[in-house]
Amino acid sequence: MGYIDPKTSTASNPTHEGGNQPASATHRLHKLLHKRLKIPQGMLQPFLSATRIIGNPKEYWLRKRLADAIIADNHSRFNIPQRDGYKFFLQDDLPGIADVVRYCTALYQESRKAFSPESLQNNPKKKYFNVLLEGEDFCQHPELLRRLVARPILDTATAYLGAVPQLSGAMLVWSPENDSARSSQLFHFDYEDLTQLKMFINIFDTAEDQGPLTFLPATISAQVQKSIGRILGRVSDERIYEAGGRSHAFKLVGPSGSGAFLDTSHCLHYGSRFNKRDRLILIVQFLKFHSSYRSYLPFKAPSTFPNFTPDAVQRLALGIH
Repeated sequence: MGYIDPKTSTASNPTHEGGNQPASATHRLHKLLHKRLKIPQGMLQPFLSATRIIGNPKEYWLRKRLADAIIADNHSRFNIPQRDGYKFFLQDDLPGIADVVRYCTALYQESRKAFSPESLQNNPKKKYFNVLLEGEDFCQHPELLRRLVARPILDTATAYLGAVPQLSGAMLVWSPENDSARSSQLFHFDYEDLTQLKMFINIFDTAEDQGPLTFLPATISAQVQKSIGRILGRVSDERIYEAGGRSHAFKLVGPSGSGAFLDTSHCLHYGSRFNKRDRLILIVQFLKFHSSYRSYLPFKAPSTFPNFTPDAVQRLALGIH
């Protein structure tokens, strides 16, 4: 198993705009129109997505055609209700999750042997959120990467998003003991697109005192936003509860290998708050090919994998042409 040095990895300076990755033309246009001209995301993102589809209509229709076949076959995937925007799973519900847990546990143990906790604090502004593996680092771990594109996982994301998505990023995150509640530890939406899907896998057994992922279903999140107005940043619990979110939150607690698919664009969520014990979680992000905004978990797959020949759907998800 290869080892990623957290001090030199591309994960050592994660940001919500892809670290030091060069900005794409679409990203620069998004920044101009949204950040400077204050055009709302709901108006801007469909326009930017359309420009990407026009630029590559063949791939767009291929992804849609393959998705139609996947949606017609209900037997090989989870069904995530659009109304809810989430679906829980256990380790045995999806192939390869047990292997993912073993692999990520070993990576964590290697990290803890080699480095002190202080050296793993690779983001001083987020000491509760330490990225051990991110983005292209996964290409050094093909045995792990190929399990993230197992067809039942991909088919679930495809059916929810309506097209074969791109595996736009992944992070292995160690969340140590902390007593803070700020930034992503507060309720928020993610804004890479109007709809997206993330898969969260508990690598450790996770209880309520370990700062589990906490979220509101999509319908409740929409009601909250309607009550308090457009949500663009972090929101306090008090505002969420006053707007009708009280008693509706779900927590991703459970044994190792348990997890959830979550539309973080539609479901208000937070995590890593007030940990009394370490938590280790794997986060995998799926975006539409024509997503208007870049992932903040930049990812590019190798063209070949040892002992693995991806099929057409997996090649599209990995961006292999």
